[in-house]
Amino acid sequence: LDGYQRRKDRSVSLRLLTQEQTSADLMNIDSLLDTFGILYFRADDSPEESVPFEELDSIELDLYDKKKTQSQRLRAVLYKLYKQEGGEGEFKDYYKVKTEKIIEHFKSRLEDE
Repeated sequence: LDGYQRRKDRSVSLRLLTQEQTSADLMNIDSLLDTFGILYFRADDSPEESVPFEELDSIELDLYDKKKTQSQRLRAVLYKLYKQEGGEGEFKDYYKVKTEKIIEHFKSRLEDE
């Protein structure tokens, strides 16, 4: 670990140094730019315990790999659909109609209590 920088969105940028890498290793690293993943770091003076790879593989990454919330994604998709369909009228009205249809669809599937 070479250093870190706090960012205004409360995330942290880490600077890591590696040992010498081959061109193929560098291409692999380069292909991972702007992706989410897991970094497992153990300092030299850490206890010898290590995290099993199965445990690392089981970490749910899709919680962190989306830049938009589900509602933001739905709104963006509905906006594209609105534009494809001609974009007439106000988008807020179109959005309300479409989301109401979605709500009614799932309400109709609920069992009466």
